[in-house]
Amino acid sequence: MVLAHNQDRIIVFASRQAEECLSLRAGDVLDGSREASLHNKWTLEEWPVDDFLHTRVRLLAIRPHRHFHAMRDTIPFPLIQTNSPLYMAELQTARVAADSLTNTLLLGETGSGKEVLARAIHGGSRRAQGPFLAVNLASLPRELIASELFGYAEGAFTGARKGGRLGKFEAANGGTLLLDEIGELPLEHQVLLLRVLEERTVTRLGAHEENPLDVRIVAATNRPLEKEVAEGRFRADLYFRLNVLTIRIPPLRERPEDIAPLAVHFVQELGKKHGTGPSVLSEDALFALQSQSWPGNVRELRNVVERAFLLAFYEPAITPVHLPAEWNGAPPRIAHKGQLHSGSGLLLREMERQAIRQVLAEARSISEAAKKLGIARSTLYRKMGEWGIPLDGEGSMGSLRRKKEPRNGQIKVDN
Repeated sequence: MVLAHNQDRIIVFASRQAEECLSLRAGDVLDGSREASLHNKWTLEEWPVDDFLHTRVRLLAIRPHRHFHAMRDTIPFPLIQTNSPLYMAELQTARVAADSLTNTLLLGETGSGKEVLARAIHGGSRRAQGPFLAVNLASLPRELIASELFGYAEGAFTGARKGGRLGKFEAANGGTLLLDEIGELPLEHQVLLLRVLEERTVTRLGAHEENPLDVRIVAATNRPLEKEVAEGRFRADLYFRLNVLTIRIPPLRERPEDIAPLAVHFVQELGKKHGTGPSVLSEDALFALQSQSWPGNVRELRNVVERAFLLAFYEPAITPVHLPAEWNGAPPRIAHKGQLHSGSGLLLREMERQAIRQVLAEARSISEAAKKLGIARSTLYRKMGEWGIPLDGEGSMGSLRRKKEPRNGQIKVDN
């Protein structure tokens, strides 16, 4: 990066990299305090020069510190915890993105946490006090994309709001704008976006004046943009403009070491939200979670854990019977406490009864059945009595060994 300022410390030249990474432009003042802050993260090298644009100037070359990455914390973003070396390496690049103000492209499958990472980059940057706005381009009707992004002036079209409307670019001034699903942007709007990125100005629909922009762009997509460019569906110049720093978020199937910690975190988070509920995941439940491929990534994992949490709401632990039935062939058991919605109560109670019968049929003892269900033996006996499930009835406890007690003739179950 290169900067040049005159004797009054007014910047007379800033390279494009300096504009993007440092948010410094010609006309800005590089006072002593601002230059001192640059020394904290960058190496400033002064180049001797006598005349530049017919003005005596000081010319600065600015580079990252030689040991820039080594000085960083092991975990760049405290709110994003990972045990995956793949993701840790990408987070180091994200740390560089946060320290700079350059355009950043996030690549990742649906549900992998692209917006979470974009927020972390914003929160770790010098723009953290500015606004963070996210717009999902795939969810916008084609005819509304331009007005949503760039805004419009009064009278720009029929039904336009009086006084006009601010677009997302202007609303994010001084902060960060996440353009999610950038691969869905139609070609005619890609041209408009490219112009905004090049000129750093925006013109509202129906207006003529250009409004200056000071906004950091983070784009995200689950599409292979290089392939989209090769097939003519995405402009190459826009791709290269956005692709200054690229961060690929590994899908959950490539970081299985994160599944259990994430699931435990979600359970703790849900416990705080509801004030009660199961506090742990059984080992069998964790094993079942780790055996899945998770095509929906972190979002799917969170949804599954939340569903299991609610099904096990009145029990101490989440067990495999609370997980999707198709995983183990058994319907989920619902912890009933007489507070279920009356319209679905009978169905839910029947599901609970069937789940108990299923586990009892497969278990070798009452203790094993109670453990699989994540409940105490006394609770299981109470449930069996509540549902009228006998120790040797059809489909329940048929595999258990029983013998007569000589004193009172009662059945004793070997545990």
